[in-house]
Amino acid sequence: MWVKLGWRDGWVCVILTGCFDGEKMEWDPKKLRLLAKQRQFYQKDLTFSKVVDSFMRRKVYPRQKKLGELAAAWDELLPEELTEHSCLENFTRGTLKVLVDSPAHLAELNMLVREGLADHLREMCPNLPLSNIKIMHARWYHVDEQGNKIADF
Repeated sequence: MWVKLGWRDGWVCVILTGCFDGEKMEWDPKKLRLLAKQRQFYQKDLTFSKVVDSFMRRKVYPRQKKLGELAAAWDELLPEELTEHSCLENFTRGTLKVLVDSPAHLAELNMLVREGLADHLREMCPNLPLSNIKIMHARWYHVDEQGNKIADF
């Protein structure tokens, strides 16, 4: 199909050639306006609140629900001292990334992982495809003047 633009009586005309049976079609401005009105696309409401709400419903809430189950199971399986010194950072492609704030707690958590912590998490959260637990030494918080931990996320 070929499109050719031309002028007629002060209006732009569109001529389509190479249509179904090789004939020429000539459209006058009235037909073009009618066609444009019929094919007019309605703009979606793209206000900031609508975009954020849509993103939250599609991406954040389902992930929060799944990771909430995992966090509850994590808190239940780990001793309280390890829970205070560890943080679930990320869960992607079956790998759970955990941050630990001291080398001593890192070694203790590694020992629990070797003893089958991942298997217990899989039993408690069968909907999550957990294949690996990666533990990293990192600090995810800072301490204020009163000694309170404040997250740096």
